[in-house]
Amino acid sequence: MLEQLRLRTARFGLDVIMINVWENTDPREEAANFAAVWDIGATVLLDGTGEYAARLGITGVPTNVLVDEHGLVRAVGDTTPAELHAAVRELLGED
Repeated sequence: MLEQLRLRTARFGLDVIMINVWENTDPREEAANFAAVWDIGATVLLDGTGEYAARLGITGVPTNVLVDEHGLVRAVGDTTPAELHAAVRELLGED
């Protein structure tokens, strides 16, 4: 779902960046495997220590975080497709 959203909204300047919070031995390999299995073309960053997730108050994954063009976190936790699409529309000013 996120990959389709990324492709559809790229023309509006929206970019989907994924952050992998992984507690196994090789987070880089795990992230690459996940992206390959799900055919994800988005940028995938690593939060190997979980520090970024903790700063945002994220306690479970997956969690969506919407950040505006100024780098400000605007929403955390919209998880259903309807919630995510509504939050993106709001962020893009399409309400």
